[in-house]
Amino acid sequence: MCLILHKPAGVRVPRELIDAAAAFNRDGWGLMGFQAGGELLVERYAEVDAARIDKRMRALKDAELCLHLRLRTRGSDAVDNTHPIKVSDRFYLMHNGTLRLRSRVAGRSDSWHFAVDLLRPLAANWPDLLAHPSFLTLVEAGLTPENKVAVLDTQARRWIFFNHRHGVVFEDLWLSNTRWIDRRHLVLEPAPQPQQKTYTAAELDFA
Repeated sequence: MCLILHKPAGVRVPRELIDAAAAFNRDGWGLMGFQAGGELLVERYAEVDAARIDKRMRALKDAELCLHLRLRTRGSDAVDNTHPIKVSDRFYLMHNGTLRLRSRVAGRSDSWHFAVDLLRPLAANWPDLLAHPSFLTLVEAGLTPENKVAVLDTQARRWIFFNHRHGVVFEDLWLSNTRWIDRRHLVLEPAPQPQQKTYTAAELDFA
């Protein structure tokens, strides 16, 4: 189901949170945002390595960015399905949740179809529509609360969030959900969705 994390400039991402997110979301990770000097950041990686993510977050402490860790539900685990997904030269997207969309291209995720089939034509013809309050309300009306979307507008240098209110704030970080943050590594309070937990071999009973 994935996790989106929004990090304001100057805010640290705790290693415990990275470990807790990586425990469940192991199908790729990426980030989008702006460095302290204003340079655009768009990165995608196929292999989830908590130590590597922690090192990158430390190096980008002064940047404002969104971090995405993917838990595959639809589409292959190829890096093409890793977020951020390019909507257009101006917009990039991250999604958490599952969308009931027709799969036009085999192997592509529902997030990719949302970005390419629905948002790309709008971004090409009416780019300012994506941030219009009426459009946000319309899209949110069709999404379940479990679905969160973050869009980076690289031209206007702004963030567009769908269902932002259904996320949670933890140490000045916005998290799209709490379900896929392993409570063995980190317990969150409050937790709008019950946190899942990994189990050691000693805790498993197959009898």
